[in-house]
Amino acid sequence: MRETLYDPIRRRSVAATPEEQVRQRFIQRLLERGYPPSAIQVEYKVGKGRFDVAVLSRAGSLWLLAECKASWEGPTARQWLQTWTQLRRYAQALPAVHHFVVVWGSRLWCWKADTGELLEDLPPYPA
Repeated sequence: MRETLYDPIRRRSVAATPEEQVRQRFIQRLLERGYPPSAIQVEYKVGKGRFDVAVLSRAGSLWLLAECKASWEGPTARQWLQTWTQLRRYAQALPAVHHFVVVWGSRLWCWKADTGELLEDLPPYPA
């Protein structure tokens, strides 16, 4: 029998793939920081692709878009370039987003989309 994880956003069990494990840890981190479950979307569709996690503000704007990667080792320069290219391509198909996040295994990087400023942690959910 295949191992599963419960996804509190989709409200169902999902296959416990390495990427899904990273995504579920990230979702738990969002919930622990006070992000409302109703604001979180999993596998947010963008054109022919998707972001692993999207967070909408109360006003409905895109507060945060996250891409989760299963690799437990640090990303190589090539992997970073591929991930950054993916983020930018998807973001160009969307209205303005406030923050981008890349979760690589247990490491997280978050930056402001408009300035590129790297943040030390996730921003608080907007009031």
